[in-house]
Amino acid sequence: QVFGIHPTYSSGRALGAMRWDPVAAPLPPGPGLPRSSGRPLALHVPRPPVDFQGAHAVSCATVSVALAYARRQRLAGALPRQRQRRHGRGRGRSLKAEAVRQETSATARQETSAAEPKVVLLGDSVLDNFFWLETPERHLRVRLQEALEARGGDLAALKCVNLAVDETSTFDFEVRDPASHPWDVYANARQRVDFADEEDRTYKTDSDGIIRSVDNLAQLAQVQWAILSLGGNDVLLGPEVKIGLGLSMLPTLEEKRQKVAADFGVRFRRAVTAVRKAAPDANLVVVIPYHPHYEYSMLYGAPIDEAGQRIPDPLGDAARSFERQNLSDLVTPLVLEMLTVARDVGCPVIDLSKTLDPTLEEHYGTGKIGRVNSLGVPWSGVEPSDVSCGFIAELLCHAISKGSRPVVYSGVPRPEGTESWSLLIKEQPNDGWMAKSYRFGPKLPERRSQEEGDGSAKWFGIGVVVALLLNGLSFVTGGDVLFFDRAAFEAELKTTLADEATRSAPTEPSGGTSAMTTS
Repeated sequence: QVFGIHPTYSSGRALGAMRWDPVAAPLPPGPGLPRSSGRPLALHVPRPPVDFQGAHAVSCATVSVALAYARRQRLAGALPRQRQRRHGRGRGRSLKAEAVRQETSATARQETSAAEPKVVLLGDSVLDNFFWLETPERHLRVRLQEALEARGGDLAALKCVNLAVDETSTFDFEVRDPASHPWDVYANARQRVDFADEEDRTYKTDSDGIIRSVDNLAQLAQVQWAILSLGGNDVLLGPEVKIGLGLSMLPTLEEKRQKVAADFGVRFRRAVTAVRKAAPDANLVVVIPYHPHYEYSMLYGAPIDEAGQRIPDPLGDAARSFERQNLSDLVTPLVLEMLTVARDVGCPVIDLSKTLDPTLEEHYGTGKIGRVNSLGVPWSGVEPSDVSCGFIAELLCHAISKGSRPVVYSGVPRPEGTESWSLLIKEQPNDGWMAKSYRFGPKLPERRSQEEGDGSAKWFGIGVVVALLLNGLSFVTGGDVLFFDRAAFEAELKTTLADEATRSAPTEPSGGTSAMTTS
């Protein structure tokens, strides 16, 4: 969730609301499902502050990506996006009408469940995952409720409530406005799923159509546990975060990674503080997101066609290999901020990056590349599956049963036959030693030593990431190419032309004057 040009939202600081995902599988026509605008992506070559070899590789990489993009456009035409957002006042009005419709039934449900002790899900699609599952009706709220009831005792009395909303980030966790970051794709999809409980068919919104997750939490009585999953969409959807992490791959700009992490830490701590204020008697659980599947590239998406079927993708495979070696290093500083906040609060942490296996399709999306769910959504390498949804439910249930303490839980999945899995749960103290040794994601084999000839390959990979990410993102969001000041360039050009003209002009007689105008 670092390298791709994915959908963003306009919230003052954000840069746009477009995404280009050249290999995203299509969604069939249906209410609220996203379609592509077909806007082409223009690439420009930056002038990075590196040596000649690096600059040459960046240029070569950019040309390669541009040629691949053109080929895909000719073959596939304008492909639909998995998560393009629809903006506009019309969307806001439809969500407001839905909010008004909810009030009567919601009031009755709240009165019935007011006295029940609750576990509340807050945050993003790690918890609000119905849309991407092979069986959407078996989403996390249902799976966690079943796991709690199976444990018996006090856990069986807990009622699980979902306040999480897909695509939520630390930027809009407390207030999410449909005018700037709508969720109508998921709201409409919920109406099409055969949920057993009516509460699963809608999101809780205010009468003005805005989702205020923290206020919604404060309105619930008897909240004993608050489960918070944030961070993944900061990297996936936040332009500032993506640009900062992309720039940090350049040798002279490595400090930007720490700046991105520090800023994220401030936002995450603010979110945690708001949750604890809204539910002062509740225990907190922090969830670290999973590593994306290795078949999913942040530049090229999954190797699938319009029907969601696997296709050869050699250029995308090269990008996937590069991302596999670098994604953990980019994301680790952000996760360390989450661990620091959890350690300060004294709450448990669920580390999904050490639980899901990025080599197994079954742990992600619909469970298999080529498989499409009842909503027409294809496999995604950046969303939980039916199988891993069960892992998340078991880890949360275990953490709740152990009480509030500064421990990090992770799972070791083991297949049991052909259709079931068991999960060995591990725990590690969230202390200073862990902070020094922690690395996001699964443990990778030791990297082979870099020989002198590997330098060009490294620069080529960095060129692909930096050139496509930074220049493409800047262009599609309406800005200039990064590292390029148009006004300064034009002024310098005028000065250069004037100097050249002066040198080439005939020598004037003594006392004469000359004038020249350039444009």
